[in-house]
This record gives sequence, C-alpha cells and structure tokens, in this order.
Amino acid sequence: MAHRGHKCIYLNPVSYRGSEKSMRFREVHKRKDHPNIKVIQRSSRRRKSLLEYLLETGLNIRAVKKFSPAAVISTDHLMSIGACIYCKRRNIPFIFDVTDNWELVDRSMAGKIYKYLFKPLLARYSYAITCTSLRQFKYFQNRREGRTFLISNGINPRLMKEFNIHRSEKLKAEQRLAPEVNFIGSLRDWYDFDLLFDVFREFPGINLNIYGLGPMYEELLEASRPIPNIQVHGNIEPSLSAALLQRSLFGILPLKINELNNSTCPIKLFDYWGASRAVISTPVEEVSRVGGETVLYASSRQEFVACINRLISDEELAERLGKEGKQKVDKTHNYTNITDQFLQILNTS
Repeated sequence: MAHRGHKCIYLNPVSYRGSEKSMRFREVHKRKDHPNIKVIQRSSRRRKSLLEYLLETGLNIRAVKKFSPAAVISTDHLMSIGACIYCKRRNIPFIFDVTDNWELVDRSMAGKIYKYLFKPLLARYSYAITCTSLRQFKYFQNRREGRTFLISNGINPRLMKEFNIHRSEKLKAEQRLAPEVNFIGSLRDWYDFDLLFDVFREFPGINLNIYGLGPMYEELLEASRPIPNIQVHGNIEPSLSAALLQRSLFGILPLKINELNNSTCPIKLFDYWGASRAVISTPVEEVSRVGGETVLYASSRQEFVACINRLISDEELAERLGKEGKQKVDKTHNYTNITDQFLQILNTS
C-alpha cells in the first residue's frame, strides 16, 4: 500500500521482557522503513500478563485516536478487539485479517477468551473480515451478513525479486552436481518431521537441508546426527532463501493433517512455486484447495517415496508442475493482487 502512495502507520508487536530474541521481532526490525510508513516501536520491561494486555489495548486505542487513520487493519487476535470497537464507534473502517486458527496454537486461557468472546465480537463489529483460509472464511461468513472476504496468502515480494536475480544456468548445474532439497521454516510440531526423516532415509543420494529455528530445533538436530544426508542448519539470512529454494529438486510440505493445518494457508507453498519447483504435500485442506492438480499429494512414507521417484524419473512432469505453480503465483498469490483486493474493500467504505 505504501508503494501505491498511501500513508501507513505500522504498530510493531510489543516486545515484552523475555521475548526480545523472538524471530517475529528480529524480522520486523530488519525491514527498511518506507517513506510512506511510520513504524511505532513499543516495548515493556515487564512480562506479558493480563495487566499488560489491558494497558496495551488502551495504548492501541490511543494510537488510533491520535493518528486518526482512514482505516485500520489488524492481524492480532487479542489486541484487535479494543481498537475494533473504538473504530466502530468512530466510523473508521476496521479490517480484521485472520491468518490462522490461533486458538488451536495457544490453548491457554487467552486462546479460549479469543475463541469464545473476542472472535464473535470481531465478527460482529469489524467493518470487514479478510481470511486466508476457506475454513476461517466460512466461520466468519456464517456469523455476519456481509463483508467477509477470502484473500489467499502470497509470496513475499522481496523473495520474488531475488528469484529473478538468482535465476541462472549455474543453479541448475549446482543442482545436478549435488542433489538437494531445502526446507526453510519454523521448526514446530505442525510439521511431521518424523515422516520427513523416514522418507529421506530412502534417498541417501539426496541431501535434505533443514533451515530454521523453533521449539523442535534441538530435537531435530539430535535426530539428524546418525543420518548422513540430513542436516539441520539453524536459521539463515533471508537473502539466502531464494538461492536455496531454487537449488531444491522439489518442494516438500510434510504438514500434519489436523484442524490447525486444515485452516491455515501455508506461505511455504508459494515460496516453492515462486522458485518454479514442483511440490509434494500432505493433502491438508488449504493446500488441496489452492494447489489442485498442480501439487502431488502423499500421506505416508510409501506415498512420499513414490512421489519423489516419480519426479526424479519424469523431469518433464517436475518442470510442468513447477511452471504451473509459478503461473499461479504470478496471477494470484502475490502482494500486488492482495493489495488490489484490500484497496477495493477500503474504497467501498
């Protein structure tokens, strides 16, 4: 939106004591400010608590009052409700952008409060609801008469630009010399890493490189030690992602089939597609909906092994699926298209 000439205010997530090293804060701080974006940084010396929540909710409302924005867009599940109700009273369009089924991630009391109290209120009082998954869309559509929109996730424009820079014959040569598959993401239990390890034991000639940090990092590091072709590398600089994805023989998404993954639209799918890579995924609902016949699906070790053998033996198929995925990214799953949809919603206010 800033690139389109709109003045934007970005309220950074609050950095509480104990969360300073969290990836969400490090990634946000590394971004360069755009002239049309004013970034507001807030931190607290205290740990996250109910008192801090009430304080930050009040500060969010005060920020809206101070800057008098033409519209507010929020993805925060707990902090949105105060600003939403304030915007409703002041006739300021408030868009709640739902990216995942957060109550399934946080099963504490906070998650329950969001599920049973805040989520229905946001459905009622928001000017519009934008959802990245069909399940979220159906939930909100059933609870409000209109202005509920399904807007799929998309590829980071910076990554797309880097793909164009790194696209070269040299990458193909490197791929032929050292076959590899590169997985980049948060190392959390919504991925079936046990399945992934079992699959790549069957392919000692292909290196599986896992990049990222998360609660499972130490466990995966230890589990990978006795397997020569599987390496867990930890985090990497974002500037290296494009080359690693383009060096991959294919993309792989070993998502566990559960309610959380069925209601989340995985950005990793679009990252692989942006690199023109064929993708093998478990058949979770959102990947099946978005991917259709452009993705190969597998639920077990035997099925993943069969899909990998199919791509290795049929280079034409691998190239075709990668090209079809790239076309989907160019047409739909990109920030230009996503911005168009948000501006269209706001322009009808």
